[in-house]
Amino acid sequence: MDRLTFAGPKSRWRYLGLLPLALLIAGPKAFATVMSGVTSLIVAPFTGTIEFSSSRYEIFNVELLLVYVIVVLSLNIVFQNGMISLGHSAFFLVGAYTTALLTTRADWSFWLALLMGVVLSAALGFMLGAPAIRLGLFTLAMVSMGYALVAEDMVTEWRSITGGGDGLSGIQRPAPFGELETYYWLIAIFAILVFFFTRNWLRSSFGRAGKATADNEVAAGSIGIDVRVTKVRSFVVSAALAGLGGGLYAPLIGFISPAAFTVDLAVLFLLMVLLGGGGTVIGPVIGAVILFRIPLAVEDITGAAGNISLLVYGVVLVISVRLMPQGFMSAWWFIRDRWLAKYKVQTMIDELKVDESAAHFDTLLAAASLEGSELRAAGMRKQLGGVKAVDGIDIAVLPGQVHALIGPNGSGKTTTLNLLSGYMESDYGEFTLNGENVPARGYVRARYGLGRTFQTPLLFGSMSCVENVLVALDRKHSENPIATLLRLPTARRNEHEKYQRALDILAAVGITDPDTQASVLTPGRRRLLEIARLVASEPAVVLMDEPAAGLTSAEIEHLETMVRSLAAAGVGIILVEHHVDFVLAVADVVTVLDFGKVIAHGSPQEVRQDPVVMKAYLGAMPDTAEGQD
Repeated sequence: MDRLTFAGPKSRWRYLGLLPLALLIAGPKAFATVMSGVTSLIVAPFTGTIEFSSSRYEIFNVELLLVYVIVVLSLNIVFQNGMISLGHSAFFLVGAYTTALLTTRADWSFWLALLMGVVLSAALGFMLGAPAIRLGLFTLAMVSMGYALVAEDMVTEWRSITGGGDGLSGIQRPAPFGELETYYWLIAIFAILVFFFTRNWLRSSFGRAGKATADNEVAAGSIGIDVRVTKVRSFVVSAALAGLGGGLYAPLIGFISPAAFTVDLAVLFLLMVLLGGGGTVIGPVIGAVILFRIPLAVEDITGAAGNISLLVYGVVLVISVRLMPQGFMSAWWFIRDRWLAKYKVQTMIDELKVDESAAHFDTLLAAASLEGSELRAAGMRKQLGGVKAVDGIDIAVLPGQVHALIGPNGSGKTTTLNLLSGYMESDYGEFTLNGENVPARGYVRARYGLGRTFQTPLLFGSMSCVENVLVALDRKHSENPIATLLRLPTARRNEHEKYQRALDILAAVGITDPDTQASVLTPGRRRLLEIARLVASEPAVVLMDEPAAGLTSAEIEHLETMVRSLAAAGVGIILVEHHVDFVLAVADVVTVLDFGKVIAHGSPQEVRQDPVVMKAYLGAMPDTAEGQD
């Protein structure tokens, strides 16, 4: 089953996640002993000795590692949304300095100071993230690096408050966690809470929306996801958690200075995510442990870390990129899927109990209680450069009606669909859906019930088939965010209901392998999955752009059946298609375009016999010779 769907069949390996939890609960000495032992086993071939230590130094390293884990988990939320941030050390700094200043200079309690650090980090994340997420992937990475540089310079120059390069000292740990070994429990509790929070986030509707946005923003908008809000929300939450890590870091060290919050630290956080497997649940934790322990192992071997650690970092990363491009978790998935393929099939047979009543597409649509809407557009015009791509087109579709748009290549068909769906804004014209004016923004019109398929199916390639459908179901079935993130019984029940609904929809369109990754599907099955996602969004009007392109004869017949079923359920359909026989079989009304203008409109039979259409699109009628038999 998909790695980020907690409603699916349970894996026999799900209890492995309890091992780190058991190690945390065992206490600081046990954790420190295990970590030092692991490091000793790695360096044993070089030193010839193995040492299991629970000294204060090892306990301190364990606590520092847990703080880093909190920050890395926060960064993982951003990574899942398809963003790269090299500035999370800035939020880490804000949390640390806020906690330190308020406890040492303003006599605030640690708990209030920690909360204020989280709030200020979230506010800074919103201020910086809202404009920055409009940038491209690598531009965002460079801009976010600037956050870290500016933050470091500010605390260095603001000497009267921050102490400048001399730093701040005398930061006390809160009672009753004053000792190093007791402070471990506070950090461990927060690390556990943050782990489960991010785990639930990644596997919830928030996580699926973020992953869909990372895969394909246009497809995400077509089912009603506001891409900008999704990214900003994740960035703010991530910044708040990084601030929490900083707030715990300051009392642990007891002294902070700008030298502890350099860009190098931000890069290290990102490398931890990438090495373990960004967007996964446990991967970043693995990456944090590996990269945190490397300097300690190098120090044990050489007696000095320094630049040698950087060399080892480079070697580890090069090997991981070469052998495991998606991080250490990709290697685990390969081993699991290779060795456990038989069990995986058995799990699907035994646990994915698809409702047989949903095996027929029309039965599924009847159960969905779809409500059609009337779409009308008048006088649409769009000029692209010096070309009038759409020139004064009027179009309407009634509930349950199939309205086909045909014409030669370049006639303006796809541009018309883009104008109707809100991906392009018309230069002139009116658009109403069920009599209501709807803004020309794709996700807004999708939320009003306007569904869309694309000439080349736009799927969420890194997600499974069932997750592709779940993303659409998330948009139609709102849930309590608190219950979702805490995985309360109501949220778990709703998630299982959506999961079963997704399986029913997939079975109805003919997909019986719900855990298959969408990127490996054949063209025909990709089209089926796109239609399954469309049905899950419960549209009132559907825009279809050449749905029969690349399909076999049998697949076209299946598509024809589904289009008729959608119309019979009351959904209005605007169909752009070059497959003339398919159009004539399903269309109630046909509009023919040429050079951005309507040249014919009527029933399929009328349009087929129109001389202008025959000449412009279907082919000129042969001349009839006089006197010929």
